[in-house]
Amino acid sequence: MTWLIYTGFLVAPAVSNLMPRYLPALQIFGAFFNISNGLIWAIVFLVMADKNSATFVFTDFLNASGWSSRGWVFILSMYVPIYGLYGTDGVMHLVEEMKNASRDAPRVMVWSMVWAGVTAWLSAIVMCFTVGPNWETYLEATSSYVAWFMDVLDSTYGGGIWCAVMMMGLNYLIIVNMNTAGSRLAWSMARDRAFPFSDYFAQVNKRFTMPLRAMVGVLVLNLLVGLLALGSDLAFYAIISGGGVALQVSYCVPILCVVLRGRQHLPPRPYFDLGRWGYTVNIISLLWSIIVVLFYIFPQYVPVVGEIANMNWAIAILAGVVLLCGVYWVWKGRHEYLVFSNSILDDNVVIHGHAVATGKSTATTYGQPEETTKNL
Repeated sequence: MTWLIYTGFLVAPAVSNLMPRYLPALQIFGAFFNISNGLIWAIVFLVMADKNSATFVFTDFLNASGWSSRGWVFILSMYVPIYGLYGTDGVMHLVEEMKNASRDAPRVMVWSMVWAGVTAWLSAIVMCFTVGPNWETYLEATSSYVAWFMDVLDSTYGGGIWCAVMMMGLNYLIIVNMNTAGSRLAWSMARDRAFPFSDYFAQVNKRFTMPLRAMVGVLVLNLLVGLLALGSDLAFYAIISGGGVALQVSYCVPILCVVLRGRQHLPPRPYFDLGRWGYTVNIISLLWSIIVVLFYIFPQYVPVVGEIANMNWAIAILAGVVLLCGVYWVWKGRHEYLVFSNSILDDNVVIHGHAVATGKSTATTYGQPEETTKNL
């Protein structure tokens, strides 16, 4: 049953991805759904829930991890909250479908980060105030949020149904966005011959005007990962534990490349340029990324010896991915990646040797296939 529910949550949203022209309207609905439910939750719980004191919220230090260092426990506590800031890069996988990508994409990334940070912080404060004195019982419950909603609203149906509808709706919207961004990312990488069977996955479906093969490929991989839950919950959680560190590494690598090669190689950025603060921001970002990667690969709870459930498998998963990618790169990838194709945005400035060109003229001059340009 668990795998069937998992499959339903993955497959049902994919139907919406087959109608890309309606995705903007779905995003507007998603914003309304998210904000309205958040406001209703905050107001209802602030009025009806048993309150914790400001001392509990802002000064009490709770440590059930087994680690003795309070400083290290504080760092590890960012493991979950930092997820509230992830996903702002999603727009970067859609820039080839934007009219003014160089102007609008940075704007979306910056303001979505600000919005996510502020709302996540306020939500955490509201949660700490309204979780009540019996918060430990919710942590022990199988469905913590459902139990919390039912207790506060004093209604099995009212609290349970509201919580279920809200969570299911949010998951649906999240997976639609993940399918949209993930399929474009996989398609773009396939177009640049970054992985096996690139020619197959680089095709754009003319009927649905989207990279259908890439989306189905991503969906199938997710379904295969879900099969692990049928045999071992530990194996399933071991795989998904690598998600956070993989995201952070993916953010870190481009910045590292810029720092090592030098910002002078970047094309002009008329709408968003860090100027003389560029290297400072890049280096701070790298240092922060190192800290994040560190607490993502350490176990949250100790001891690990004799308690296999406390093991954090993220480092093993990351090492496996790096090993597989490295082997493929040495075997085939280095001979094909970016050799036959490249991605050029209509409003990008591209530097080729001593020449500077823009937009589609660059694709014509430097050989981007015409069929690829039409698919943008």
